[in-house]
This record gives sequence, C-alpha cells and structure tokens, in this order.
Amino acid sequence: MEGKSSSFIVLICVVAVLSLALAFLTGYVLFMGGSSTGQAAEQKKVTVPKDRELALEQIFSSNTAFNLKSTQNDKSLHVILVNAQIQYFAKFDGIKDTTAKIQTNKGKLAEIVGTYFQNLTIDDVKKPEAKEKARDDLKKLMNEYLMQNEEKDGELVYSIIFDYWFYQ
Repeated sequence: MEGKSSSFIVLICVVAVLSLALAFLTGYVLFMGGSSTGQAAEQKKVTVPKDRELALEQIFSSNTAFNLKSTQNDKSLHVILVNAQIQYFAKFDGIKDTTAKIQTNKGKLAEIVGTYFQNLTIDDVKKPEAKEKARDDLKKLMNEYLMQNEEKDGELVYSIIFDYWFYQ
C-alpha cells in the first residue's frame, strides 16, 4: 500500500511541474513573441506621400494600342489599349525641376511602356494581378532610366496610373 501512495505523489509532482512549465511557456509566447510580431508589423508600414507632394503627367494624349506577343499555341493578333499617367514627386533632392525632367524624357517613358506591353502575351494581361504587376515593373524601369544620370539614388516616379486598360 505504501508503494502505491508514493507513486501517486510522484505522479502528482510530475503533473504539477509540467503544468508550471506549460504556464511559463504560454506566458513567454504571449509576452515575448507578441512584441517581436508587433515590431515586424511596424517595419512593414508604408508611408504614403501627401497629394501636394506629388504631380501627374499624362504619358499618351489618348488611348494607345500595343500589339501583344503571340505564342506558339495562339498565332492570333492580340492588342492592349492603355492610357496611363505618371505620378511623380514634385520635389526631389538633386533635381531642380522634376516636371521638366519628366517632360524632357516623356518620349522615352512612352517607349518603355510600349516595349513592356509588346513583351507580354494575352494570357499575361488577362491575369487579375496583371495591372499591379505592370505598374510595379514600369515604375522600376522608369526610375532606373530617369535616375541613371543623377547623383542621388531613389525613386522619382511614385506610381503609374492606368486610366484605361482594354485587351482583346
């Protein structure tokens, strides 16, 4: 009988130690794990510039058609009709007049847009995320071109706005 009661006491002690360990781990995850998650969320915040800090420039005077690349399976002629605006920073360190810079390079920026769409297929532009991908890719290409002869690095072009997007 004595052996059963001592085994029972040992079993209760083991359960108590495991319960305490579980309580400490839960507290650690809630308090320590929660603060690092909060810091990660803080680092991902995106600051949006105020409207007065941005300017707009129309790339094309009207909706412009571009041929899309044909595939081996689909030899049909497909086109995309777009109209776009460049949203850029009105003031940028190292550039005296950003509007003049954009207008001076407007032809090349239009060429970048045309070349970009001519390298896409109809399947590429049909995807729901196609417009956002085009916006990101064109922004990157335009910033690379505009900033290649500037002393400071950064992004002059903030976004590309597609006023019109139609494909067939």
